[in-house]
Amino acid sequence: MTRRMVLVVAISLAAIAAVAGVAVSRAGRRAHTYRLLDSLAALPLGLPLESLRRVMPWLYCPEMTHHMEHEPVCAAEADGRDVRVELPGSRIGVIEMMVFGRDMPDLVSWTSARFGTARGRCTLDDIRLAWWIAGGRVVTLTEPPPGGRARKVSIQAGDGAPLGCA
Repeated sequence: MTRRMVLVVAISLAAIAAVAGVAVSRAGRRAHTYRLLDSLAALPLGLPLESLRRVMPWLYCPEMTHHMEHEPVCAAEADGRDVRVELPGSRIGVIEMMVFGRDMPDLVSWTSARFGTARGRCTLDDIRLAWWIAGGRVVTLTEPPPGGRARKVSIQAGDGAPLGCA
Protein backbone atom coordinates (compact mmCIF):
# COMPACT_ATOMS: atom_id res chain seq x y z
CA MET A 1 0.00 0.00 0.00
CA THR A 2 2.85 2.39 0.74
CA ARG A 3 4.39 1.88 -2.70
CA ARG A 4 1.03 2.45 -4.33
CA MET A 5 0.56 5.69 -2.36
CA VAL A 6 4.04 6.92 -3.30
CA LEU A 7 3.31 6.13 -6.95
CA VAL A 8 -0.04 8.01 -6.84
CA VAL A 9 1.61 11.03 -5.21
CA ALA A 10 4.45 11.00 -7.75
CA ILE A 11 2.04 10.79 -10.69
CA SER A 12 -0.10 13.57 -9.20
CA LEU A 13 2.91 15.83 -8.71
CA ALA A 14 4.08 15.14 -12.27
CA ALA A 15 0.63 16.03 -13.62
CA ILE A 16 0.56 19.27 -11.60
CA ALA A 17 4.04 20.18 -12.83
CA ALA A 18 3.05 19.47 -16.45
CA VAL A 19 -0.09 21.63 -16.21
CA ALA A 20 1.86 24.44 -14.54
CA GLY A 21 4.54 24.21 -17.23
CA VAL A 22 1.94 24.52 -20.01
CA ALA A 23 0.30 27.51 -18.29
CA VAL A 24 3.63 29.25 -17.75
CA SER A 25 4.78 28.58 -21.29
CA ARG A 26 1.49 29.91 -22.72
CA ALA A 27 1.74 33.05 -20.59
CA GLY A 28 5.40 33.33 -21.54
CA ARG A 29 4.61 33.02 -25.26
CA ARG A 30 1.92 35.68 -25.01
CA ALA A 31 4.26 38.03 -23.12
CA HIS A 32 6.95 37.41 -25.74
CA THR A 33 4.44 38.20 -28.51
CA TYR A 34 3.44 41.49 -26.83
CA ARG A 35 7.13 42.46 -26.52
CA LEU A 36 7.63 41.56 -30.18
CA LEU A 37 4.63 43.68 -31.19
CA ASP A 38 6.00 46.61 -29.17
CA SER A 39 9.42 46.31 -30.79
CA LEU A 40 7.92 46.09 -34.29
CA ALA A 41 5.68 49.11 -33.64
CA ALA A 42 8.75 51.06 -32.46
CA LEU A 43 10.65 50.46 -35.72
CA PRO A 44 10.85 53.69 -37.68
CA LEU A 45 9.37 53.45 -41.16
CA GLY A 46 12.09 54.25 -43.68
CA LEU A 47 14.78 52.48 -41.61
CA PRO A 48 17.41 51.06 -44.02
CA LEU A 49 17.61 47.32 -44.57
CA GLU A 50 21.11 47.06 -43.06
CA SER A 51 19.92 48.77 -39.86
CA LEU A 52 16.95 46.41 -39.66
CA ARG A 53 19.33 43.44 -39.96
CA ARG A 54 21.35 44.78 -37.02
CA VAL A 55 18.31 45.50 -34.84
CA MET A 56 16.48 42.22 -35.60
CA PRO A 57 19.05 39.69 -36.76
CA TRP A 58 16.52 36.85 -36.42
CA LEU A 59 14.60 38.13 -39.46
CA TYR A 60 15.45 36.32 -42.68
CA CYS A 61 16.35 38.99 -45.25
CA PRO A 62 17.61 37.25 -48.38
CA GLU A 63 19.94 39.04 -50.75
CA MET A 64 17.99 40.14 -53.83
CA THR A 65 20.93 41.00 -56.09
CA HIS A 66 19.80 38.91 -59.07
CA HIS A 67 16.09 39.82 -58.82
CA MET A 68 16.18 43.59 -58.75
CA GLU A 69 12.60 43.86 -60.09
CA HIS A 70 11.35 42.54 -56.72
CA GLU A 71 11.33 44.60 -53.55
CA PRO A 72 13.21 43.06 -50.62
CA VAL A 73 11.13 41.32 -47.96
CA CYS A 74 12.31 40.13 -44.55
CA ALA A 75 10.35 37.42 -42.78
CA ALA A 76 10.35 35.10 -39.80
CA GLU A 77 8.06 32.47 -38.32
CA ALA A 78 8.39 31.61 -34.69
CA ASP A 79 6.09 29.97 -32.21
CA GLY A 80 2.79 30.92 -33.84
CA ARG A 81 3.83 34.33 -35.13
CA ASP A 82 4.62 35.31 -38.71
CA VAL A 83 6.52 38.57 -39.13
CA ARG A 84 6.92 40.18 -42.55
CA VAL A 85 8.64 43.45 -43.38
CA GLU A 86 8.43 44.91 -46.88
CA LEU A 87 11.36 47.12 -47.86
CA PRO A 88 10.66 49.15 -51.01
CA GLY A 89 13.84 50.98 -51.92
CA SER A 90 15.61 48.87 -49.24
CA ARG A 91 13.85 50.82 -46.46
CA ILE A 92 11.05 49.68 -44.16
CA GLY A 93 7.72 50.37 -45.84
CA VAL A 94 5.27 47.89 -44.30
CA ILE A 95 5.47 45.86 -41.08
CA GLU A 96 3.04 42.96 -40.65
CA MET A 97 2.53 40.38 -37.98
CA MET A 98 0.11 37.49 -38.13
CA VAL A 99 -0.62 35.27 -35.15
CA PHE A 100 -2.22 31.85 -35.06
CA GLY A 101 -2.64 28.91 -32.72
CA ARG A 102 -4.25 28.42 -29.33
CA ASP A 103 -2.02 30.88 -27.51
CA MET A 104 -2.77 33.92 -29.65
CA PRO A 105 -2.50 37.26 -27.88
CA ASP A 106 -5.39 39.70 -27.89
CA LEU A 107 -4.38 41.95 -30.80
CA VAL A 108 -7.50 44.10 -30.42
CA SER A 109 -6.61 45.00 -26.82
CA TRP A 110 -2.93 45.54 -27.69
CA THR A 111 -3.75 47.81 -30.65
CA SER A 112 -6.34 49.80 -28.70
CA ALA A 113 -3.99 50.23 -25.72
CA ARG A 114 -1.13 51.33 -27.98
CA PHE A 115 -3.02 53.53 -30.49
CA GLY A 116 -6.33 54.43 -28.81
CA THR A 117 -9.79 54.25 -30.36
CA ALA A 118 -9.96 53.03 -33.95
CA ARG A 119 -10.30 55.89 -36.45
CA GLY A 120 -12.47 53.82 -38.76
CA ARG A 121 -13.63 50.46 -40.04
CA CYS A 122 -14.10 49.06 -43.51
CA THR A 123 -14.25 45.85 -45.52
CA LEU A 124 -11.66 45.05 -48.20
CA ASP A 125 -11.97 41.87 -50.25
CA ASP A 126 -14.42 40.47 -47.67
CA ILE A 127 -11.94 41.13 -44.83
CA ARG A 128 -13.17 43.41 -42.07
CA LEU A 129 -10.55 45.90 -40.90
CA ALA A 130 -10.25 48.43 -38.10
CA TRP A 131 -7.68 51.19 -38.63
CA TRP A 132 -5.82 53.83 -36.65
CA ILE A 133 -3.62 56.79 -37.54
CA ALA A 134 -0.63 57.37 -35.29
CA GLY A 135 2.44 59.49 -35.96
CA GLY A 136 2.31 59.38 -39.76
CA ARG A 137 1.42 55.70 -39.76
CA VAL A 138 -1.69 53.78 -40.65
CA VAL A 139 -2.22 50.75 -38.45
CA THR A 140 -4.71 48.15 -39.68
CA LEU A 141 -6.08 45.17 -37.80
CA THR A 142 -8.17 42.32 -39.13
CA GLU A 143 -11.35 42.35 -37.12
CA PRO A 144 -11.99 39.06 -35.34
CA PRO A 145 -15.02 36.93 -36.07
CA PRO A 146 -17.60 36.78 -33.26
CA GLY A 147 -16.01 34.99 -30.32
CA GLY A 148 -12.65 34.81 -32.11
CA ARG A 149 -9.39 36.72 -32.08
CA ALA A 150 -7.82 39.12 -34.53
CA ARG A 151 -5.04 37.52 -36.54
CA LYS A 152 -3.13 40.25 -38.34
CA VAL A 153 -1.81 43.73 -37.62
CA SER A 154 -0.10 45.89 -40.25
CA ILE A 155 1.78 49.20 -39.98
CA GLN A 156 2.64 51.44 -42.92
CA ALA A 157 3.19 55.09 -43.73
CA GLY A 158 0.14 57.29 -44.18
CA ASP A 159 -2.15 59.85 -42.63
CA GLY A 160 -5.53 58.71 -43.89
CA ALA A 161 -7.70 55.67 -44.40
CA PRO A 162 -6.02 52.60 -45.90
CA LEU A 163 -6.31 52.31 -49.68
CA GLY A 164 -9.79 51.09 -50.54
CA CYS A 165 -11.28 52.20 -47.21
CA ALA A 166 -12.08 55.79 -48.14
